[in-house]
Amino acid sequence: MTLLGHWGAVGLLLTSTLLSACGGAPPAPSNAAPQSSSLAPAATKSDDSNSLSALRQRLSTGEKPSELNVAAKGFGSQLGTVLAESGALSSLTVLNVSDNDLGPEGARALAGSSPPNALRELDLGGNDIGDQGAEAVARAAWSGLETLNVSGNSITSGGVTALTRGSLGRLSSLDLSMNNIGDAGIAALINSQLPLKYLYLLGCEIGPAGAKAVAQTKRSSELEVLALSGNNLGDEGAQALAKSPALRNLQTLDLSANNIGDAGALALAQSSQLKKLKALDLFGNDIGSRGGAALRKRFGAGLHL
Repeated sequence: MTLLGHWGAVGLLLTSTLLSACGGAPPAPSNAAPQSSSLAPAATKSDDSNSLSALRQRLSTGEKPSELNVAAKGFGSQLGTVLAESGALSSLTVLNVSDNDLGPEGARALAGSSPPNALRELDLGGNDIGDQGAEAVARAAWSGLETLNVSGNSITSGGVTALTRGSLGRLSSLDLSMNNIGDAGIAALINSQLPLKYLYLLGCEIGPAGAKAVAQTKRSSELEVLALSGNNLGDEGAQALAKSPALRNLQTLDLSANNIGDAGALALAQSSQLKKLKALDLFGNDIGSRGGAALRKRFGAGLHL
């Protein structure tokens, strides 16, 4: 599974869970994250190795793969060591180790490997690496990394701060979904020098204040995709985003499951700032007929309610 594919799964799970709690039906997968299909590369085939020893043996043959997918194998922290000790890392451009229970120790081992200078896309989602693991990633010699998924990793503001101040100066896509990053984490993001175009913050509990912070920073002018599903933004948060001149280049916006009503919907529909917005996800909100009609008139087929 690609990094953005992993985000799509997280997004669908989050939206489905919140919708179920509200008594609604989960959306069809094809509509849950339409940007994934248009932005993500083809999925990397999962490696056939079913044990760490088998993976170690495969990598010891001198093979130099450009992509490696060992997602959801449950290999544990030793996976980081096995990969770090393998010369194969030097040739990888795409690495998916999501859902393997790496923990901080596995993340440190992986990040401490000899510089895999070719690495462009790294999926560490669902590994509970915490702030310590995030700090190790930030210090890693992955200066060419462009896409990073650290969703569902118990990362707080300290880990976010480390990532924004580390060596990842070319990072254009960052997924921090399902981490409680708080106000300090949002502040670190919006004040960073990362050249982010794709930012995923599903279920990060940022609230209306977090939406306002994103809306008010000039750094947001580079964003093309912003995913804020499941953050309890309410009408206040939606209105702040709708009025933001900084979001003038935004093409995809996910505000699913955010307790948004007609007031927020009308603000989005009448926004003079979101001129480039092509896809708007608003599943699982409290939007009535008036707000829905205004949204459909403005966004047409790009709207997903």
